[in-house]
Amino acid sequence: MILIADSGSTKTSWLAVDGKNVVSKITTAGYNPYYYKYDFLVNIIQNELLPKLDDQLIEKIYYYGSGCSSDINCTKVKTALWAQFPGALVEINHDLTGAAVALLKDKEGIACILGTGSNSCYWNGKEVLSNVPSVGYLLGDEGSGTYIGMKILKGILENKAPKEVSNAFYLAFDTSFEKVLSLIYEKTEPNRFFAGISKFAGENINEPWIRAQVKQCFNDFIENQIKQYPNYSDVEISFTGSIAYYFKDILIETVKENNLSIGIILREPIDGMLEFHTR
Repeated sequence: MILIADSGSTKTSWLAVDGKNVVSKITTAGYNPYYYKYDFLVNIIQNELLPKLDDQLIEKIYYYGSGCSSDINCTKVKTALWAQFPGALVEINHDLTGAAVALLKDKEGIACILGTGSNSCYWNGKEVLSNVPSVGYLLGDEGSGTYIGMKILKGILENKAPKEVSNAFYLAFDTSFEKVLSLIYEKTEPNRFFAGISKFAGENINEPWIRAQVKQCFNDFIENQIKQYPNYSDVEISFTGSIAYYFKDILIETVKENNLSIGIILREPIDGMLEFHTR
């Protein structure tokens, strides 16, 4: 039996597969080795994953994870999995590779992730040829849920948002200007708070100001990511991730306005990964 994992900073989707049959589909907390310690992943595996696998024998693991872009981080994840699945063959890849195989399979193109964070790569049908570096939510992550949340929150705090939007925000989060600043600068993991604001954006997307902010975030992603690839206008651009999926109408509109060719949009890449590893 094989185990396929698609891990982002917010959640991880796991599939236990026997042949071509999905035996278990499990969702656990997310993990990014840049943000969380080794013990955090071990805790997820022991308390959220293993109890739901019912002692199924796992022979091989395909793990695609955010932050798995360096040997150190890949080793950290592999060590945690080996400790809990002794004897299993473990293959660790960056979540970009996972997105590429899920979206493009053996076709050339640009694969993009728009979820809590954002990233992209140029895929030649077999491997990642190039990648515009993702520098995290403090410096980049354009088009992501975190980036959208930060942009909307900034507008609210600076009194640039319409009053009805600001009032709706403070009511929805049961907070105030002072509490928000405290949450951002005094608490850990403010990126989760920012990403949560993207849900508020989705619930209020018919508000013209919010729609304009989301669209600008997608334009920023295209300018800072897509247009950095030499032949970006010659290939299809496909997307995966919750932000790409739930805001797909605005995303498609923005891509077309930039005279680019859009491919498929998947909410989660895990189903595409399943097809790739069982074909």
